Amino acid sequence: MTEHRETVEVPYLDRLPPGGAELIHEKSLTILEEFGIQMDHPEVQDVLEAAGCRIDREEDLVYVPGSLAEDSMQSAPSSFTVRGRGSQPDKTVGGDEPVISTAAGSPYMYTFEEGRRSSTMADFELFQKLVQMADVIDTEGHDIVAPNDYDESIAFLEAQLRSLTLTDKIPKGNCYGEDRARMVADMVGIVHDDPDLSDYYLVGNANSVSPRTWDTKMIGGVMQHARMEQPIILAPAAMASASAPGTIAGTMALVNAEILAGATLTQVVNEGTPLVYGLPTSNTDIRYGTFSIGSPEGALFISLAGEMARFYDVPSRAGGGLNDAKTVDEQAGSEAMFQLTASMFSGIDFISHGAGLLDTMSTSSPEKFVLDLERIRHIKRYEDGFELTDEKFALDLIEEVEPAGHFLNQQHTLTHATEEFMIPELAVRNSHGDWKSAGSKTAFERAHEHVQEILDSYERPAMDEDIQQDLERYVAEKRSQIIEA
Repeated sequence: MTEHRETVEVPYLDRLPPGGAELIHEKSLTILEEFGIQMDHPEVQDVLEAAGCRIDREEDLVYVPGSLAEDSMQSAPSSFTVRGRGSQPDKTVGGDEPVISTAAGSPYMYTFEEGRRSSTMADFELFQKLVQMADVIDTEGHDIVAPNDYDESIAFLEAQLRSLTLTDKIPKGNCYGEDRARMVADMVGIVHDDPDLSDYYLVGNANSVSPRTWDTKMIGGVMQHARMEQPIILAPAAMASASAPGTIAGTMALVNAEILAGATLTQVVNEGTPLVYGLPTSNTDIRYGTFSIGSPEGALFISLAGEMARFYDVPSRAGGGLNDAKTVDEQAGSEAMFQLTASMFSGIDFISHGAGLLDTMSTSSPEKFVLDLERIRHIKRYEDGFELTDEKFALDLIEEVEPAGHFLNQQHTLTHATEEFMIPELAVRNSHGDWKSAGSKTAFERAHEHVQEILDSYERPAMDEDIQQDLERYVAEKRSQIIEA
């Protein structure tokens, strides 16, 4: 008998017709060469002009030759490995498994007890603890919630300090200007005891402003990341029908041009700098003029991110537990599960917003976070597949058990069932009577209790005392400089 021990790869959810990637690329080159991309940053303009770009300094437009953009994409690596620290392993972006991040940038917090409110540093700290304890999350991402109780000028420093001390998972970068990019990278260099950043330690995320704009701060942050040769995600968050055309094809041509422009800068500044093809793009619901990230079109953009990244042979970023729901309800669950499934099966290498997101990127919820973790585990279990071996077929056991009997009391069942079948932490599978006797709790309620269980079991990762002091000293120095400026 032939045994099959390797499972079948789940095929990509590709949605482009043959030649579609090439056509999007060609239309994007027209935008780059004939329409230009606005970059209001004199140094960036100088660097790109020296590389062969035409600059209109009155309009701050950069016209990128198609050949230069193509050469730039070819010089970026197809994958890269970010070094782990403490208890965490290295993570390869563009490898066999996706790197999964969390919700990011939310100014609001939503909990079972309090509902929706402005987020605080205490909320940020709570999420860092959940991240540390989450088995399927690899990086905190880029501020799960904004610490609104801190002055904006220093909040990024305080948040980064807590991110680096409350969890030892992959740290985020900061692309809001050269100064912040450098300071955050310095802090990461301190905890790795490598101030020169001789390896890849963090991943930055930069968003263009569609249509056809890289603003001064973001493009400066992109340039600084390239100088440091630290990985950078280039991610236009275009809103089709609002900041992009009311078609998927037109939106893709636009955002692809914006990515190519940012990529060109990274490779001109420092050839070989790792970049990630990011696409947090979706459509606008024209009834309300609102961004819709839980839509089926949003899932189409996720699949396009995977396809276009493979066309350029660079890693991709998209997707996650995206949804437009206002609370932790059926809409939040169904939209998040659909978008996560699209992310996992479209070959996305860096999945953003993997857990915790609500209300179109404006809100994060700890209860939604743990429910999303279970969704990710479900998808991963499906992806793992199963083996066809003599042991798994269990024909001897099938012969042994009498007709109309059962397998519950068999050692084979006890040995294999807990490995073969996923045991959920939050889903209800007991009888209706038992569920009712336990309080008839909803998923939101069960998730609320589970969050507290996780926090009760949280253990802070170890950090060398001298490194801790160096980190705190650096933050205190930079905090004072910013406040006094």
